[in-house]
Amino acid sequence: PQWRTKWQLEMAPFILLVLLCALSDRSDAFAAGGFGGGKKKAVKSKKKNKSVKKQQTINNLFTPEGRLEHIRSRVDAADFSPLSKLILKRLDDGQIALDIDPNSIVVIDNFLGNDLITSMRAEALSLMPQMVPSQSTRWDEETQSVIPYEKKGVLSMQIEGGTAGYAASPRLVEYIVSLTNNLSRKLNQVLPDAYHLATEEQTNKLAVCLGDGSYYDKHIDNLGGSSDAGDQRKLTALIYLQPPNSHDGQPPYPNEKVEDDPRGGYFRAYDVPEVGDVTCIAPRGDRLVVFWSDSLVHDVSPSFAPSEDDKRFALTTWLVADKKTGEIKGSDLEVSARHFDSGENSIGKG
Repeated sequence: PQWRTKWQLEMAPFILLVLLCALSDRSDAFAAGGFGGGKKKAVKSKKKNKSVKKQQTINNLFTPEGRLEHIRSRVDAADFSPLSKLILKRLDDGQIALDIDPNSIVVIDNFLGNDLITSMRAEALSLMPQMVPSQSTRWDEETQSVIPYEKKGVLSMQIEGGTAGYAASPRLVEYIVSLTNNLSRKLNQVLPDAYHLATEEQTNKLAVCLGDGSYYDKHIDNLGGSSDAGDQRKLTALIYLQPPNSHDGQPPYPNEKVEDDPRGGYFRAYDVPEVGDVTCIAPRGDRLVVFWSDSLVHDVSPSFAPSEDDKRFALTTWLVADKKTGEIKGSDLEVSARHFDSGENSIGKG
């Protein structure tokens, strides 16, 4: 299906690097245990040398190993706890139960650091000649198919794995692979089974608003679908590739207001933090925004770009539901009635 991209074969070397990085502490432990039969003093020296070498790898963003380890460490250090916030929910039979807050959202600034985000933006700019007018989709229950619609003033493309894809944008590929693997594993440790995520499967989109008032309509990324062929995107993780100082001087989240910034391009989350509220999120460079794909209503305000640096680049990675236990929520009639008209094309997907 169009929404799904599998990199198990094409990206196996990079997934292996991620796993090797994660297991490096365990390897040091075996070395320190004296399996080599050397003297205790020599083993201690060897362990120290390995520790220094590992630190050099972490700090070396010029190598794939260093970048993968850096991204893993940033995921480990980040606070994603809002995604596990519980609320009381009324079931169809009138009973009350605990469930994950469908409108929970995580905003992390300075996620990757200036050096890496600057390199990733440079790769994104180099890919602009390959980008095409952006199409998004909505799931049609009647035909059990995906219906496309075009976003106005937005160009996009999918970042592909494999030899050619990696050669064109190595840092973007490494980011997608490492984020998918490490974020899914971290969240799966604390979330209920129905919210578990696949660790090696994702879909993605690199998009740029051209700055002529381009915008995204109000939508939910994934409206679901009752068949096995339905959209399985569960969690959206988007990172802004603007220059790191793109919004210096603006109020910090969650007090940002699109009215205060003539460049626009703000992510607007509806019913956040409470029903009826709207939270504006500036497209700050190196900002990571994470939310549930199958429930959060959001849009993007008109975007204007007085200069090339103001072009709004966003790289979105969608983590998909675990095949065994993960579930995709169906359309919420109350949410649809509150946010969308009853017309045929009134509710869309990102």
